[in-house]
Amino acid sequence: MKKILKLFFAYLLISQATWAQSIALNINDQETGNRFILTSNKKDKDPSIDDSVARAGIVLFAAGYQEDKATKLNTYFIDLNIVHNDNRVGCLKEDAVNAILTLVDGSQISCFQISETDCGKEAFKGVFALMTKSGNPADMQANFEKLQKTEIKKIELITTEKKLVYKITDNAQASIKNHFSLLASTIKTSLK
Repeated sequence: MKKILKLFFAYLLISQATWAQSIALNINDQETGNRFILTSNKKDKDPSIDDSVARAGIVLFAAGYQEDKATKLNTYFIDLNIVHNDNRVGCLKEDAVNAILTLVDGSQISCFQISETDCGKEAFKGVFALMTKSGNPADMQANFEKLQKTEIKKIELITTEKKLVYKITDNAQASIKNHFSLLASTIKTSLK
């Protein structure tokens, strides 16, 4: 009986982690051949505080992929929406290495911002490539593959004024890893 209960609880945990993320956008432009895929961790239609992946603060997480046929560049990225309610934190600056992911194995992935500069006084939205600005596509691909296997335990954002640190909840760590696995399987499916 204990074995059955353990299996049932394991199933609940696994199903909850896989339910927490979905594909929000999956666009394949027939004219250009460009693709854009973005995951979501919203449980309902509109985002809520329950969707936050951070222990303190509100951090909404998504992972994405963009393929540009003209440049032959595949970009793997994370998309963060952060409510900070502090008009003294400055800006998230475009083209800066301003997001650092610390993984459970102790390694770090530095990411540079590919979205426009955001100086929101209450919230930031930023999109960050999974490599440094001086990195290359092979680095980004390797980081993407690593994130499919290794959980993120902390996200640091470096603004023009300070560093914001968001520790990821234990439940969200597996969910975030599943974003990258879902993205990888969606990319493979759309290649067929």
